[in-house]
Amino acid sequence: MSPRAIGAASLLEVPPLQAREAPTSVTPCFDVAVRADPSRVEHARRITKAWLSRRCLMAEDRTNALVVVVSELCTNAIVHGRVDEVGLRGRMDAEGRVRLEVRDAPSLVPSQQQVDSGAESGRGLLLVDVFVTELGGTWGFAPDGATAWCEVPLASEVDDRAPVQEMLR
Repeated sequence: MSPRAIGAASLLEVPPLQAREAPTSVTPCFDVAVRADPSRVEHARRITKAWLSRRCLMAEDRTNALVVVVSELCTNAIVHGRVDEVGLRGRMDAEGRVRLEVRDAPSLVPSQQQVDSGAESGRGLLLVDVFVTELGGTWGFAPDGATAWCEVPLASEVDDRAPVQEMLR
């Protein structure tokens, strides 16, 4: 499925799935293109949050943590990428794992930076690592550096959500 530019339609306008609906063989997914402009990161966050909460029925604390991850990955792609649009894709598999991908252009694979305590930026990948790890997931980059991805279980394997909730305060 090729990405589509964000138009007037919004995932926020789609009615949420009902918990009582029987699962189908089709798993929730989306694939959009967001203009590579820092003001568009908010659009990526809203799309992701709506999809995770309304289509995947992910718990709010987990959804909020992944919204931070998408925000950081999209910001990285916009600031360091060399493209006019950033692709954002999400899918949930039949086993209940959610995968989010942010695509820009082939480049060097980014790495976490050492930043001094007064720096205003440079901690994005550290945040990604902390949140994804806390959610019981994995993350990384495609070998060509064009796609950043994370994969997390839809629900916590342990019912203790306090660490994630504390991180979001």
